[in-house]
Amino acid sequence: MRFAVAMTIFLVLMLAGCQSTGDDSDAVPASAVPQSMDATATASNGAPIDIADLVNVPVAAGKSQMQARGYRIGVEQGQTIFWWNPKTTICATTVTVKGRYQTIGTASARYCGQNSN
Repeated sequence: MRFAVAMTIFLVLMLAGCQSTGDDSDAVPASAVPQSMDATATASNGAPIDIADLVNVPVAAGKSQMQARGYRIGVEQGQTIFWWNPKTTICATTVTVKGRYQTIGTASARYCGQNSN
């Protein structure tokens, strides 16, 4: 239990550290991203672009939408769920607060139970 709490705190802090500074001078313009990579692009909040609209959505509706968009639950740790999308090979994270997805981000495939080989 303590490990799960510590891991959740770590992940929330890790996701908070991924916030944009507002200086996107080195960012790749969207027009330069190949269409085949659109699903792996991230929104300004760090969420994969294909699920960025699910922030602040109730968990029940969010889970249904995640599954409809090709994600499946990889690992659950308290209020954090790691979702794996085999088509895009994205490991997405959702953190639930008060019954809603408060944050959505990305993580290494290993957090979704995938080998890094």
